[in-house]
Amino acid sequence: MSEPGGRDLVALPRAAVLMLWASAYLRGDVGPDDVTELSIGADRSGPSGQGEDLFDWLTALRRLPLPQLRLVLPAPGRIAGLVGPPQALPAALEAEQAIVVTAAGIADHTLVPLVTEVPESARPMHAVTWMRFPAPLGAQVPPPASSGSAREELLHALRRTAEGSVDLDLVPDEPVELARVPATWTTTGLPRHLEAGTAHLLVLAARTLLLTRSEIEEGHGHTQHLAEALARRGLLDELHDAARSALVEVIERIVTAETDGIG
Repeated sequence: MSEPGGRDLVALPRAAVLMLWASAYLRGDVGPDDVTELSIGADRSGPSGQGEDLFDWLTALRRLPLPQLRLVLPAPGRIAGLVGPPQALPAALEAEQAIVVTAAGIADHTLVPLVTEVPESARPMHAVTWMRFPAPLGAQVPPPASSGSAREELLHALRRTAEGSVDLDLVPDEPVELARVPATWTTTGLPRHLEAGTAHLLVLAARTLLLTRSEIEEGHGHTQHLAEALARRGLLDELHDAARSALVEVIERIVTAETDGIG
């Protein structure tokens, strides 16, 4: 198994975690049983026993011609990258994530994690069900959502925040508190073969996305005046969008590098 090798755990959307380890499987570094276990992450969660069986899903990927995996992190009004069917859209929006699988450039299906709390457990625990939605026949595959410059845009947004007059309590250089990690995310180590620069961007984007999400949900209680609250929200929205784009871009770069030539 390709263990993290001493690297710190990083919080990521469950779809991103599955994609990372699925790409390691397609690379030949891990087996499907390993990926099924690693996709759960290091938190208190487990498979629900329903929905798509990840072992079968992984082995089926190898039978697809030229398979590609795309990460989509949708939000209301921002569903670019999703291919349907219609029932997949609310599921992806609720989870705020989805994996779109293509075969030879044609949409094949969408995979969405459904997370539910396990009742009557002594400590908070969640069950994960992967819902598979076959793509509509002839569905067009949208171009990659990333611009290729998401890293630079994220660093520019972080620099603007650091140099601005609005005080934001964001420290993406340090691990995010577990209390800020939603159930739709999990913590995982990273595959060994990731380059240091790629791993750093992945961690930076994920932490920034989580921190800005938390700050946006908390509102403007830290501010005294409306103008300050609006300025603060504007910076948070800019950082949130930049971090989301950077996370999608770096995951896509990793997975594409591993799946090129498969099939």
